[in-house]
Amino acid sequence: MMLIGWLGIGCALLSAIGIAILAMIDPKRRRDERRAARRGLRWLLTLSIFIPGVALVFAGRWTDFLIWIGAAAIFGWAIAALANVQWRGRSKEI
Repeated sequence: MMLIGWLGIGCALLSAIGIAILAMIDPKRRRDERRAARRGLRWLLTLSIFIPGVALVFAGRWTDFLIWIGAAAIFGWAIAALANVQWRGRSKEI
C-alpha cells in the first residue's frame, strides 16, 4: 500500500534544502561584496528549488504537487524566519 503525499513531502524537503542554502549565501544578509561571483550559483539554486514541482506536474501527481507547493511555502517561511534571527548571548547584566 502506497501512502499518498510522501512524494510531495520529500520534494518539499528537497526544495527546503535549496532555500536554506540560498539563505546562507544571501549577500545582503551577509554583507558580502562578492555578489557578482555568486550570481550564477544563486540562479541555479533558484531553478533547482522549482524542479521537484515541475517533475511532479509532468508525472501527473497532482495531489503530491499540491502537497509540495504548500509544504515548500511553509518550509520557506520557516527558513526565512530562522535566518533573520539575531543570535545573541545572554546579557551579563543582573
